[in-house]
Amino acid sequence: MFMKHTHPIETVIYGGAFNPPTRAHVAILQACFEYAASRNAEVWIMPSGNRRDKHIPVSRERRLEYIDALVRDAARTERDTAKVITTELDRVVSVETADTVAELSRRYPDRSFTFVFGADSTATMAEWKDGELLLATLSMLVIEREGSCINPLAKYATPLRVTTSSVSSTQVRALLASGGSIDELVTPSVAQLFA
Repeated sequence: MFMKHTHPIETVIYGGAFNPPTRAHVAILQACFEYAASRNAEVWIMPSGNRRDKHIPVSRERRLEYIDALVRDAARTERDTAKVITTELDRVVSVETADTVAELSRRYPDRSFTFVFGADSTATMAEWKDGELLLATLSMLVIEREGSCINPLAKYATPLRVTTSSVSSTQVRALLASGGSIDELVTPSVAQLFA
């Protein structure tokens, strides 16, 4: 009798504050969907929790509304779906990427994870908790950004080609605070949340 050999399910983790999602976030998620489709992988979105250097003063419910809008606007085919995981969002202590990687590996032993980062994040990763280990072992999709290149120590980094504008969530929040229009910076489902 032959034993069935099962391969881990490749899973792309796209994490971030998404506060709120911009057109750039939508473009990155679309690139993740395309990558996943080419490899029969899944896409999971993980809203980040509070970090020592970054507090996100938005309710859990609103953050999940933002992500729902992001997925709606990024999906171009029926296969373009994403599971939302709240691993970091529900953590009561400051979030560290190394802790998240370890927790997901324990919780989902049948999966292999590939994390999405900007090239600028790989440049500083060695300074993170267990950062050298992450650079040496973590599978990554890395978005190249102007002025940043992928850290050559990121052993399992794959460039993710994305054409995005330089729009940021910070710009969107500033426009909202001043009463300006955000329609050029966000996609329709996100804009509708502020109508």
